Amino acid sequence: MPPSLTNRSHADSTTFSQLRELKLPFPIVQLNYRLGPSHPYPTPIHDVLRGYDWVKEHLLPKRIIARLGRSERVGKVAVCGELLGGGLAAMLALTECRAGQPGIVAAALSNPIVDWVDLEDDGITVGKTGRTNTAPSAAAALTTQLHGLRGKVFRKPEHYFDPFASPMLFLRSPGGAIPPAPPEIPVDDMGHLTQLDREDFRHVSEQSPEDMTPQKRTAKRYPSPLLGLRLPAFHLQAGQSSPLLCSQTEEFTQRLRQAHVRQAGEADFGRKVLEEDELDEMDGGERREVVQRELEARKRAQLSVSRDSGLWDDSVAGRARVAEMARWVGEALR
Repeated sequence: MPPSLTNRSHADSTTFSQLRELKLPFPIVQLNYRLGPSHPYPTPIHDVLRGYDWVKEHLLPKRIIARLGRSERVGKVAVCGELLGGGLAAMLALTECRAGQPGIVAAALSNPIVDWVDLEDDGITVGKTGRTNTAPSAAAALTTQLHGLRGKVFRKPEHYFDPFASPMLFLRSPGGAIPPAPPEIPVDDMGHLTQLDREDFRHVSEQSPEDMTPQKRTAKRYPSPLLGLRLPAFHLQAGQSSPLLCSQTEEFTQRLRQAHVRQAGEADFGRKVLEEDELDEMDGGERREVVQRELEARKRAQLSVSRDSGLWDDSVAGRARVAEMARWVGEALR
């Protein structure tokens, strides 16, 4: 899916044309989507879902082959995307992966915007790795750009609290309450008086931001076994030059690994992800089993962080990243 950020118009064709040049042994489809002040969210979500439905209808086999009690998906799909397109690809990967049916088995993402709720960044450190950003002004500019874009492509704050717009929220809570929507501009004196009355009521009845206690971010048990989903494999790329995006990608990878471990343990009475002290209390066999699940989860959610932007651009490094992504996708679709 195209990235769709300012000054990235050439990147849509660059990544797509590079994938075509590699002559991969499967069809390649680019899903375009509308996004802007006249086409705010959830328009791009609807566009991508319609495009994916078209792919399923016209390009995927209809039959499923069952072997000795286990079903095999004949129609395998891999999705890839960068920036805004990466967030939409993540949304598809987390929701269109029903076990035993044709669907998504792999997702390759570069600097995906997976959390529109938290766009704050100090411009210095990235996630929990302790890396230092060498260009805080560029990082601050990106944060400002994303804040401005959020105000244009989301009509109400509740829209970017939707997990389909912020896929990180499939895996954890947002860590804060939905802020009130900005007041509408009154068209006449009566509308202005009504707005003043509404603001007076809000001032009396609602807590101020200073009085509100920050909510803790808690992991969600996603996907629920009742949904019948099987999480696909993920290949994620990010760059140190964009601390905000790198931090999001790192956390998203961590949450995915936790979800993979949980899903692998569902057959064992839904065993949770264990802390270090809990591991110490287990015997050798149980500890090896848990460690094996953790290692498998790292394979199912791979992360690569580069010193530059980590984007799929037309630079030598960018083209190498596209080639690596294509190689990984090819192996996942075998």
